[in-house]
Amino acid sequence: METQKIKTRTELIVFILIILGIVAAVNYLGTIWFSRLDLTEDKSYTVSPATKKIMRHLDDIINIKVYCSKELKQEPRLQATLTTIRDMLAEYKAYGGKNLHITWIDPSESDAARQEAHSMGIQEIQAQVVERDKVQVVSGFLGLAVLFADRKELMPLAQNLGNFEYDLTRAILKVSRPSMPRVGVLRVDTLPQIPPEIMARMGRQQQQPDKTETKFDKLIEKLRENYDVSIVDVSQGKPIDSTLQALVIPGSAKVTDRGAFEIDQYFMKGGKVIALANGMKIEFNPQFGPMTMNADSKILDLLQSYGVKVNQNMVLDASCNPVMVPQQIGPFSANVEVPYPYFVKIGRDGFDRSNPAVGPLSDVVLPWPSSLTLSVPLAAGAKDTAGAGVRAIILAHSSKKSWLATGMVDLNPQQQWKLPSGDTLKPSTLAAYLSGNFKSFFAGKPVPPVNPTEPTDSLSKINLQPNAADAGRTVVAANPDGHLVVVGDADFVSSQNAAPQNLLLVANLVDWLSQDESLIAIRSRTAKDRTIEADLLKKGSAMPNVVRGVNVALMPILVIIFGIIIFLRRREHMAAAPITSTSATPEASPEEKIR
Repeated sequence: METQKIKTRTELIVFILIILGIVAAVNYLGTIWFSRLDLTEDKSYTVSPATKKIMRHLDDIINIKVYCSKELKQEPRLQATLTTIRDMLAEYKAYGGKNLHITWIDPSESDAARQEAHSMGIQEIQAQVVERDKVQVVSGFLGLAVLFADRKELMPLAQNLGNFEYDLTRAILKVSRPSMPRVGVLRVDTLPQIPPEIMARMGRQQQQPDKTETKFDKLIEKLRENYDVSIVDVSQGKPIDSTLQALVIPGSAKVTDRGAFEIDQYFMKGGKVIALANGMKIEFNPQFGPMTMNADSKILDLLQSYGVKVNQNMVLDASCNPVMVPQQIGPFSANVEVPYPYFVKIGRDGFDRSNPAVGPLSDVVLPWPSSLTLSVPLAAGAKDTAGAGVRAIILAHSSKKSWLATGMVDLNPQQQWKLPSGDTLKPSTLAAYLSGNFKSFFAGKPVPPVNPTEPTDSLSKINLQPNAADAGRTVVAANPDGHLVVVGDADFVSSQNAAPQNLLLVANLVDWLSQDESLIAIRSRTAKDRTIEADLLKKGSAMPNVVRGVNVALMPILVIIFGIIIFLRRREHMAAAPITSTSATPEASPEEKIR
C-alpha cells in the first residue's frame, strides 16, 4: 500500500513538472514566434512588416524607458493608453529579442527616479482622477525615451496614439543610424502668390512672406524628422553638395542660367531630384483682380529637356476638395462649404498602387495643379532602367471627370460649376517618375557666368578676369542612372495647404529615392480617406445618405430580426418536445409481487 502511494506521488510530481516544462517551452517559443489576430482593416493593433524587419535586424542594444507615475494610472483615458502602449511594446520586444531592452519606471517611487525623468527631459502633466467620489487633479510623468549610446529621442505619450508605431520606429532608427542622411531644399523666393481677395473668399489665412524657410516650414519640419535638411542657395553660383541624398525643388523659381546649371550638374553627378513645379502662376492686378499667367522659369526648361513638360494650364476635377466661402444668409453672414474644382483631390484610384511611395496613400489635394506631358516612353513598371534610355512611370493622375483651363482663368470659388461636354473630360498626369540615361541641358555649352552683365562697349565684351572658381570646371554631360520625380504643383506643401497627407507624399518620395523605404508603409497607415462620394459636382447623389442610413438604422434592425428568429425557433422546439410525466411510479405491493 505504501509503495502504491509513493508511486502515485511520483507520477503526480512528474506530471506537474511536465506541465511546467510545457508552459515554459510555450512562453519561450512565444518570444520567438509572435502572432496576433487583428481584424481591423489596416491592422491598427499590429506592427507592420517594416517594423518587424527593423526590429529583427537590430545589431546593437536599444534601450526604451517608459516613465509613468502611478497617480496617472487611475485616469480612465490614460488606462486605455497605457494598455495600448504595453501591448505594442510587447510586440516590439517579441521581434527585437535580446537587442531591445524595455524598462518601466515610476518617478514617484523615489527622488532618484524623479530626477532621472527630469534629466531625460520628460515633462510633468496633469490629469483628472476620481478618488473617493471626488474629482481631483494630479500631476505625474508620462513619456518614453529611446536610448542608444549617447543619443536620445523623446516621445510624449499623453496624446493620440494613432502615430505611435511610426514615431517609435522612427526614433529607434534615428538613434541607431551611424549618421543622419542629408537632403536639400532649394531656396525659392518668387513663388506664385495667392491673391488676398481669393484667400478671403475661401476663408483662408493670408500666407506667410514668400521665403523658403517660412512658406515651406511645415515641409522642412516634416523632412527633419528623418533627415538633416539643408537650404540650398544657387544664387551665388556654388556647386550643390553631392552628398545630399535628394534635392527638393518647391516651385518654379526664377533662377539664373548659373543656378539652373548648378541644379543640372547636381543631377548629372548622380543626385536625385524631386521637382514640384507649376506651369502657371497667380498674380493680383489692382484693376482686373486675380490673373493667371504662364510661368517662366529655367527649371521648367530643365525638366522639359529631361523628358517631362509642365504644361501651362490648370487642371480642374469633379473629384475636388471643398473650400469655405462667406455667404450672406438673410441678415447674417456665415461660411459655407462649396466645391472648388481647382483643388484637385487624388483618391486611391489616382495613385500607382504598385509604387511604394504613393501606393499606400489614400488621398492628396493639389491646389491649382498643372498637367504633365511625357516625351519619353512609359516603363513596364521597373524602377531601375540604368543604361537604357529614359523611361517614365505615372505616379498620380486626376479622375476621369477632369478637364483643363488655359489662358485667363476665373479663380472665383463662388461660381456655378458645369462639367464640359465632349472629349474634354479625361485624366491628366499630375506626378511622374523618370529614370534612365539623362543628358545634360548644358552638354556642349560653356559654364554660365555667376553674374552675367550686358556689355555696353566692345571692350567690355572681352572677359579679362574669368571666375577663378570656374577655371577647372567642366560640364558633366550625362547621368546614366538618373532618378527624377516631377509633380505638377508646388503649393500643396506650402504652409496654408500642407495637410498631413500632402506632406506624406513628399516625405515618401524622399525616402523612396534615398533607398530608405522602411518608414513609408508605417507612415502612410496613419492617414485614411473615407470619402463616400468623390465627385462634389454631382447633384442629387443619395449614396452618402444610404450608407449613413445603413450604419445608423439597418444594423440594429438586423440584430432585432436575428433575435426574433432565434426566439421563434426555440418556441417551436419547445412546442414539439414530448410531454413526459415526472411523477414516480408507485411501488408494487408484496402481494402483487408474489402474483
